[in-house]
Amino acid sequence: MKMLFCNIGWMSRYEGLVEPDTIVGGGKWVDRHKTGLEVCNFLACPDGNVYGHVETVRGSKERQIRIEAIGGSGDYVDGVDVVWTATDRDKGGRRVIGFYRQARVYRRRQKFAKPPTQQHARDRIVTFRIVALAKNAIRLDLEDRTLVMGRGRGWMGQTPWWVPSSQTWPGVRKFERQTRTLLDGLSRPGKTKLNKSKPGLNSAGATGDDYLRYVEAHEVEITPRHNILQAKFERFIASDGATELRPNVASVDLRYRDAAKGQVLVEVKPCERPSVRYAIRTAIGQLLDYKQRANEEASLLIVLEIKPSDEDCLLATSNGFGIAYLIKTRFEFLWPMVKTAS
Repeated sequence: MKMLFCNIGWMSRYEGLVEPDTIVGGGKWVDRHKTGLEVCNFLACPDGNVYGHVETVRGSKERQIRIEAIGGSGDYVDGVDVVWTATDRDKGGRRVIGFYRQARVYRRRQKFAKPPTQQHARDRIVTFRIVALAKNAIRLDLEDRTLVMGRGRGWMGQTPWWVPSSQTWPGVRKFERQTRTLLDGLSRPGKTKLNKSKPGLNSAGATGDDYLRYVEAHEVEITPRHNILQAKFERFIASDGATELRPNVASVDLRYRDAAKGQVLVEVKPCERPSVRYAIRTAIGQLLDYKQRANEEASLLIVLEIKPSDEDCLLATSNGFGIAYLIKTRFEFLWPMVKTAS
């Protein structure tokens, strides 16, 4: 299936110009007016859709999207995987910031009969180019926007939409494969893609509850950080003698057999330092659920991205859970103390 890449301005949430979110880049219009028609590209609407904009005006000319390049004809084409990119305001580089899966792409700009949300009305968004079901929209968190598009011959040029040619450079083909792998990994059944709450609720700092912020960042969907951390842990324990590794079976991130601990059930938790305790609390409940359903004796292990405090370690170990945390290229383990008979 063809992918259509669309480049837009850089934002955090794309749920409207709701403080503190702003738009940077995306062309002269954005630079001059500090807004753009893409500011609501990931705002889930009451009709169950998201409506996307990519700028097609150049000078005084309104251009058409040549949908024949993605298998279409007529006024629109269905079933397109749209990859949204934007230039990082701090680090630079045109990065993948999100996806619409199975979208409809129109040849010409479409006008709303009426704005689909009040936020669209406030931001004066009256047209769109692409529509998809909100459940098929995936927006990457800022820290997960690590896939960078190349520049130069064979890559996206001045036109902000792009379909890679079949006769293209190896670097472009590699980038396509990486993008497809990321999209497929984020589209597993049962993963919620967008929070369908009030506009702006997902904006940084809008929630006063640290736990809700942790859940929104790490529990709503499996992020690339989760997959990277799990892959590092799997490689480490395999090199350290673990056997019978079975990742992603029956909701359990990883099962493996350890010479000393026997069967081990693992819950992987990427997190920041302020949210370590929330990660441990969440993992405890999940692992207890997995162990009950597995109906077998098993050691329970929480894998973290950073070293927890002594108090947070004690929360796990005093309740029978092991902790493993990443230090550079290896993992340190803390297991509950074995009680001996007196």
